[in-house]
Amino acid sequence: MMKYSVLMILCLLTSTAQASYCSGKNWQDAYQLYTHNIDLLNNHIDRYNVLLDKVNLSEVGKGEQRFRVAKSSIEELDQLNIEVESLESKFNKVKQFWQLISDNCLHDDELDYNNKALENVRGADIGRKEVNDLLSRIEIVRSRFFQAIKLTHY
Repeated sequence: MMKYSVLMILCLLTSTAQASYCSGKNWQDAYQLYTHNIDLLNNHIDRYNVLLDKVNLSEVGKGEQRFRVAKSSIEELDQLNIEVESLESKFNKVKQFWQLISDNCLHDDELDYNNKALENVRGADIGRKEVNDLLSRIEIVRSRFFQAIKLTHY
């Protein structure tokens, strides 16, 4: 009899925990994670734009100045690349969090909340795509700095 009571309590707790996943607390947590990632992405884009401006300086500068600008910019781009790569997994985690919320809202017959959570899943996907776009842009600018270094040595 005691075993069945424990099982029933465990079932109730499990179903309550699942139902509560469509709660405001989880929405707030997921939203905060998402906006934090967006803020990080925007900061990385700002850093990228500063480095992009240095491309012109490395093309106009001469000799040692060109080399120093290009070399330091490549180092900064390498560090930026590492940080942006880690952001991709953060967007994936946020996407999974929103998907879990969506699934639970659907389970709870909260269709409006389910639809909104699915929109947020798509938003996290867009963020991840922006990260991949930034990574490819970083590589392009990085190659331009390597080209500037090659020109310095000829």
